[in-house]
Amino acid sequence: MVSMLECIRRIPTILHTIIDRREDTLAPLWERYGKVWADVDELVLIGSGTSNTATLTARYLAERASGRRVTATPPNEFLHSLTVRNSRALHVFVSQTGTSIVARQALQLANKQGLMTAAWSEAPTTPMARDAGAFLNLHCGQEEYPMRTIGYSASVLSLLLLGLELGRRRGVVPTSQYEAYIAQARAAANHLPKVIDRAMGWLDAWRRPMLRSSCLAFYGSDSLYGVALEAAVKVWETPQIAAIGYELEEGIHGPNYGFNHNHCVIVLNAGGVDQGKAIALSRYMRLEKGNGFLVGLGAEAPEDLAFEPQGGAFCCLEFAAVVQVLAFRLALDQGRDLYAPHDNSVMESYFRSHS
Repeated sequence: MVSMLECIRRIPTILHTIIDRREDTLAPLWERYGKVWADVDELVLIGSGTSNTATLTARYLAERASGRRVTATPPNEFLHSLTVRNSRALHVFVSQTGTSIVARQALQLANKQGLMTAAWSEAPTTPMARDAGAFLNLHCGQEEYPMRTIGYSASVLSLLLLGLELGRRRGVVPTSQYEAYIAQARAAANHLPKVIDRAMGWLDAWRRPMLRSSCLAFYGSDSLYGVALEAAVKVWETPQIAAIGYELEEGIHGPNYGFNHNHCVIVLNAGGVDQGKAIALSRYMRLEKGNGFLVGLGAEAPEDLAFEPQGGAFCCLEFAAVVQVLAFRLALDQGRDLYAPHDNSVMESYFRSHS
């Protein structure tokens, strides 16, 4: 059988495919909404679970590149809580399998209200792909594990390229800058094999403090906030260790007062305005609680995973590889059989998220 690590190692090739086929992928969108595209003033990104964390990761660069507001919201909120809808927004639904129940209901509501809709999915035959105004292919294929790694990275890159293409068509992103962005995306994909190997080596040495912890807390700023949220999802569902993700600044407004040596804090740092806080938080947890790690730039201790991102604005894809490897490796080292069938029949007798 294919291991989860092999799935993670397939991601660079899939990312290059997404980059290479971006124009064909987005063609259905222009064909369906090309006549009104100039009027689009917002992208509303909607997804559940890993699709939700993907939208939260991609929204920052998608907004900067497109020059349009980008909003990310879970489908349940869109369906039941949000009452003001933007008729000039493109509503982008993300579901790898296209079977998320509430996401489908939200898509059907958007269609009923005459809103512009598109769906990113793994195939044109998925339910959401059939329902949407335009189908956009994630090019990830069917993934062997329900703990999505390929799907997350493919969704993030696809949404980033959507924002970038919108910016190019609006004249916000000149050709030279557009080409520079594409080069950064390719650089991130090319760097992933080295990042994966570095992460595996790091966990050889430092996985035990993580496995002994009662909770893992991931911190990140900007797009790395979304990666931190995705890390929490992956760690809770794969090694089944309690985990949570925080935006860096918000995470030092209360949770920090409750940390003890049983809590492992992993700070994701790509530089920027919050680098000082990222280093300080990891240092505090390492020196005072004996359980803190920094990943990325500014590493200063043997416990840290030092690497220099190569993907520029697309560096979130590199950090995603680290947390994907971390989730896999902790599950493996604590003895979970990832090859065993996932029998969710008891839980699904109470509730179902997909159909």
